Amino acid sequence: MKNEKGFSLVELIVVIAIMALLVGILAPQLIKYIEKAKVSTDLQTMDAIYQALIYAANDPEVVQESASMAEIDSMINATTLESLLGSSNTKFANEFRDALNWGTGFNRNTYEALFESSHDAGSLEIYVQYKGGFMNPIAMWATYTDVTGKKQYASNNGNDWQNIGDCIAIQ
Repeated sequence: MKNEKGFSLVELIVVIAIMALLVGILAPQLIKYIEKAKVSTDLQTMDAIYQALIYAANDPEVVQESASMAEIDSMINATTLESLLGSSNTKFANEFRDALNWGTGFNRNTYEALFESSHDAGSLEIYVQYKGGFMNPIAMWATYTDVTGKKQYASNNGNDWQNIGDCIAIQ
């Protein structure tokens, strides 16, 4: 009497075929959810940057400094976050960087490293523009990002907030 233990070759092939079928079905769905999670993280990053801008712009010491007010007023035209506050040493810029713990040497690489959704490396720019109003006075968008999570790299040339496409934005 033989007591053979183990799996036959046919059983192994059937199990491998079933696993391949499951991977083929589940992988695209998993990738889609990973992209959505990255977009969600980027939206939270944009919201943190937005809140830091609002906080800094409303600080009483910032409002009293004329150089800071000139920076705030310059947001009437769309401008990149780096050109607005990157090398500036005003109270507005310092308060903004302190709110995010970014320090004095902040540039595009500082915030590009925080973005996880698909974008062309080295091309990401965050634009800000004052749009008026009380509830949501500043529009902000990140170029070469895609809020749909489909890697379409919606790009906005930064002209104005009313033409923001599918890029990650706060409007």
